[in-house]
Amino acid sequence: MHRFIVPALLVLLAQIPSADAKDLKILTGAGMSMPVRALAAEFASHTGNNVTVVSDTAGGVQKRMEAGEKFDLVIGTTAVLDSLTGEKIVAAEHVNLAQMVAGISAKAGTPKPAIADGGRVKATLLAAKTISYVDPASGGITGVFFLQQADRLGVGAAVRAKAVLKPNGTGVAEAVASGEAQYGVTLISEMLPNKGVTVWPLPDDIQMTTIYTAAIATNAENALDASALLNDLRGPKGRDANIKAGLKPVAN
Repeated sequence: MHRFIVPALLVLLAQIPSADAKDLKILTGAGMSMPVRALAAEFASHTGNNVTVVSDTAGGVQKRMEAGEKFDLVIGTTAVLDSLTGEKIVAAEHVNLAQMVAGISAKAGTPKPAIADGGRVKATLLAAKTISYVDPASGGITGVFFLQQADRLGVGAAVRAKAVLKPNGTGVAEAVASGEAQYGVTLISEMLPNKGVTVWPLPDDIQMTTIYTAAIATNAENALDASALLNDLRGPKGRDANIKAGLKPVAN
């Protein structure tokens, strides 16, 4: 009988969290949440640590940190991280992770719209019945970017009149999948997880150039693990996860 009890006890003991397990807390811009969550899960699996990932808009990331929320690793736009560095909330050393890539989505099964260049995107937006994008008031930079490009193309008023505003990119994808909006424009990485939509990148002449960067919080309680995970995010694993999420790799 004892030959069977001992292995069973070992299995039970393996399932009990170690007293040495640490809590790693990550705050990320929503567009990076797909690769960050994937690598965080892998990191938690092989270290035995608890990893919590919270995602928010660019503005939301800044507000959370300025309000005193505690995170070990912070990932956001270069503008947000520069601001937080100036306030001595995150370390001065930053690591660039990926370039944002904006896209347009339609309900799964819908033919690809004409978006080969800015001119064709303009015609597509004019012909659209409804267009969903992130409400600029929510702190998401993609809504601001999209309206700037629409204004540059001369269709800003038309786009605003057809707007289905959402607080984040996940909501944009849901609006398109449900039929609430004909098209959605936001980060590809925020729409890809929704299987009810098909996503295509915007053409280069109206594409985003914003970079996601990362830094360790100055009051990090688990800086060593934050640094270890950051090495994964900046390395080959991170590059592959970024590409899978529709983000563009960058060199440091």
